[in-house]
Amino acid sequence: MSQAPPPTGPPGPVIRVLIADESERITENVMRRLGAETDIEVCAIARDGDATVQEALRTRPDVVVIDAGLPGMDGPQTTEMLTQYLPRTAVIMLSLDAENEAYRRAMLAGAREFLQKPFTGDDLVSAIRRVHAFELRKAAPPTTVEREKPPNRGTVLTVFAGKGGVGKSVIATNLAVALAREHRTVLLDCSLQFGDVAALLNLSAAHTIADLAAGDAVADSDMVQGVLDTGPGGLRVLAAPTSPELADYVTTPHLRALVEELRRTFDFVVIDTASHLSEIGLDAVEMADRVLLVTDLTVTSVKNAKLVRSVMEVLKVPEDRFLLVLNHREGSGEMERSHAEHFLGLLAAVELPYEPAVVAVSVSRGAPFVLTHPRSVAAARIDELARSVAPAAEPGAGAPPPPGPEPEPPRSRRRLGLRRR
Repeated sequence: MSQAPPPTGPPGPVIRVLIADESERITENVMRRLGAETDIEVCAIARDGDATVQEALRTRPDVVVIDAGLPGMDGPQTTEMLTQYLPRTAVIMLSLDAENEAYRRAMLAGAREFLQKPFTGDDLVSAIRRVHAFELRKAAPPTTVEREKPPNRGTVLTVFAGKGGVGKSVIATNLAVALAREHRTVLLDCSLQFGDVAALLNLSAAHTIADLAAGDAVADSDMVQGVLDTGPGGLRVLAAPTSPELADYVTTPHLRALVEELRRTFDFVVIDTASHLSEIGLDAVEMADRVLLVTDLTVTSVKNAKLVRSVMEVLKVPEDRFLLVLNHREGSGEMERSHAEHFLGLLAAVELPYEPAVVAVSVSRGAPFVLTHPRSVAAARIDELARSVAPAAEPGAGAPPPPGPEPEPPRSRRRLGLRRR
C-alpha cells in the first residue's frame, strides 16, 4: 500500500474498524494507514474467522475489513455470520482473486465493498467511509418527504444491465421518448464516464449533470430547468459529463437531491445507468419505483444479469420492482426466452425483436426508432413497455408542447462552472 499522507479525514464521529487478516504484515500496513485518518480508528484485529466473529461481537465495529482467505471460516462464511448477528456492521472484502465468482460470493455473503489485493491505502480509506455513510443512511429515520408522498410525485424508472452492449441505452432513450408523448418526462444519463444518451438523441448538450454538481445546484429548481436540453417529442434530457474525469464531480448525495427535484416537476424520471456496479448505479436502483433489467439472450449477458439479480437480493431490493426486458441482438445462436426466464427467476415484461434495419439505422442517425419507425415491431414493444409502467403515475396537466423552437432557459441566480468544493 502507499505511504500514509497527513490526516485528511472530515470532522465527525469516529468510524471504528476491525481488521481480519492472517498476514501480520498486511495488518500492520493497514493499521498504519488508517492511523493517519482522524475519523477512523482500529478497534480490534483478528487472524481467523472464529476470532473475527468473537471480536466483532465484543467491540461492535462500524466496519469490518476482512480477507476472503481467512483460515477456519473463510471470508464469505465469516461475513454471513457478521451480517446475521451484526446487521449494522458493514463488511469490506479483500481478495487476490478478481474473478466474477469471488465478487459474487462476497456480495451474496453480505459484503458492501470488494477490493482486490494489492490495493492502495486511499482506496481502502475511501471504501470505509463510503460503506459507513451507506449504513448511516439506511439507519436514518425517514424524512417527512419519505413518510408522506406528496401529490404529483413523479415515478423513477432506472434502466440497468449487467453487461455493456445489450441495448440498455437504446431502450432507455426510446422508452423515455414514448412516455413523453403523454407524460412530462425527463431522461437522466447516469452513465457518468461514457454516457451515450446525447449521441443517441443527436443532442449537443451545452450543460451536463457535472455542471449542476460542481455548482452545488442540483436542488435549485431554476438552475436544473435551465440546463435541461429538449430532445425529440418534447423529452427533456440531462446529459452525462462531456469528459470521463468530470464524473468525479457527481456524488450520490448530488444524485439523490437531483432526482427528488426532478420528481417534483416531471411525471417520469428515466435514469440510464452504467453497465457495471457502482455506488451511483446502486443508489439509482434504490431510488427507483421500477427497475428495468435489460439483457440480450447470449449466455454471457444472461449470466451477468443473474449476478446483478443476486446483488440486488443482498441489497434487499424488492423483487416486484423488477421488469425484465429481453433484447434480441443476434439473428441466431441465442438462448430460448423460457430458458433465460427460468435462469433469472423472472418473466420477461417485454421482448424486443431482432430488427437491425430499424435499430441500427436509428442508432447511427441519433433518431429514436419509436419516432422514425413507429410501425415497426420494436417500436410496438417499446410502446407496450411504456403502457406497463405508465399506470404507476398520473399524467401531468396536459402533454408537453409539440417540438418547436426551444424556449430561452430561465435566468440563473448563479453562473454554472466546473470547480471542486
